[in-house]
Amino acid sequence: MSENSSLSIRFKNLPLDKAVETIRLAGEPEFRARQVITWVYQKRVDSFDAMTNVSKTARQMLAEMFTIEKLGLAAVVPSPRGDAVKFGFALRDTPYIVESVLLIDGDRRTACLSSQLGCALGCTFCETGRLGLLRNLTQEEIIGQLIGIDDYCAERGDPLVTNIVFMGMGEALSNFDAFRSSLTIIMDSDCFAIGGRRITVSTAGVIPSIERFMEENLNIGLAISLNGFSNERRSAVMPINKKFPIETLTAIAARYFKKTGRRVTFEYVVIPGETDTDEAAQSLRRLLGSLTCKINLIPLNPTDGAAVPPSHAEMVRFAEALHRLGLLATVRTSRGRDIGGACGQLTAHEYTRAHAATAL
Repeated sequence: MSENSSLSIRFKNLPLDKAVETIRLAGEPEFRARQVITWVYQKRVDSFDAMTNVSKTARQMLAEMFTIEKLGLAAVVPSPRGDAVKFGFALRDTPYIVESVLLIDGDRRTACLSSQLGCALGCTFCETGRLGLLRNLTQEEIIGQLIGIDDYCAERGDPLVTNIVFMGMGEALSNFDAFRSSLTIIMDSDCFAIGGRRITVSTAGVIPSIERFMEENLNIGLAISLNGFSNERRSAVMPINKKFPIETLTAIAARYFKKTGRRVTFEYVVIPGETDTDEAAQSLRRLLGSLTCKINLIPLNPTDGAAVPPSHAEMVRFAEALHRLGLLATVRTSRGRDIGGACGQLTAHEYTRAHAATAL
């Protein structure tokens, strides 16, 4: 049985503790399992032959048991501005590719990872939501994006990924098991060694999933997509609000801060003349003024049928209006907008071999 046999165990789909146990049960000591884990995730090899501190006999046995192949890189689109790169990764069982983005800011390299192929929540300003949910991504497919992005950085002599945001395609907390096991790998010192303070997960506000997340006692950031200053407004753009209205979001944000000591970030898409009015500012003060939280203002990014995006001056004006009302608000710089890689722009293009490897 070869390393790429269809009967092999897909190593990157094993939770980290299960990977260690499987190698140990095959007769190898635990330190050998940790060596293999380091080679697969930290050094990002795709062949057991590359594991030079592992005996030849052990390498042969591992190659018969597992496959460690990487996701196929279907497309790479760097921004001419030099501040973002969009990636398209091919999946084994579907013609659709999954998109993720590298965001570049000084020495910081942030990987915006996808957790699902499509999304079931149907937010009207989001290209991913228009797809519906095609399926959840596996642990291998989530981690595979990070491996591919790190490979890209390494080939160019750039710093590797320093920060992670689960803000790509899909609702990560609705794919909880794969999200949670991927986090263990991302944070492990023998893998990517990215600490919780440098990881954030975004959610549209599915309350049971947020409660499950809180039970894990993870030291990572939580961002909740608000995008409306009243239930009527939010329901118009985020159907999930009809099930979990704004009051449930503010209540769980308060619980999250009490439990973790970390403030929730409320993400708020600014649509000129609609969500940046004086009424909007006053309503946000009433909703969020008593919470220890932050509002991250996101400019509406171009999608099919979307309204005109706000100017930077309009963004700053609204942020200042919120500051005057005692709210902490920041303006997000939408890196990747010019390559369809900013908030709300990711989608699952159908990929064929006829597509150019640089076009999405």
